[in-house]
Amino acid sequence: MGPPGSNVREISLQLADYLGFACTSVGDLLNKEVSKKTEVGKKIEECQQQLKYVPDDIVIDLVKKYLSTLEKEKKSCIIEGFPKTKVQGLNLQRAGIIPDCFLLLNLPEDKIVHCVQYAYFVFF
Repeated sequence: MGPPGSNVREISLQLADYLGFACTSVGDLLNKEVSKKTEVGKKIEECQQQLKYVPDDIVIDLVKKYLSTLEKEKKSCIIEGFPKTKVQGLNLQRAGIIPDCFLLLNLPEDKIVHCVQYAYFVFF
C-alpha cells in the first residue's frame, strides 16, 4: 500500500516477478467480477458508477476466493491495496489468513499533494 505517486502497482508487479509470486489488486478482482456479469458484479459496477467504495463484505469474499484458488495451486501472492480497512484486516485474521509481510510505501507530503493535484487536473 502507499499514497498516490508511490508506484505501488509497478513495485508490486516487479516484486512478484522477482519472487515468482502471483500478483493482483483489489481493482483487478472487482473488474473480473464485473466482467462476469454476476449479481455481485452488478453491485460492484453500481458502486463504481456512483464513485462509492465497494462494501467490505464483497471485497473480502473476492479476496478469500482468490487466495483459496492460489492455495490449491500452492502459490504465494502479492495483493496490492489490501487490506485497506480495519474490517478487511480483521476478517482476514478471523479466516486464519495472516500475511507474511505488509509493505507500506511512503512519500513526502509535497510529492503526494502534487500527484493528487495532477490526477485531479488530468481526470477532471
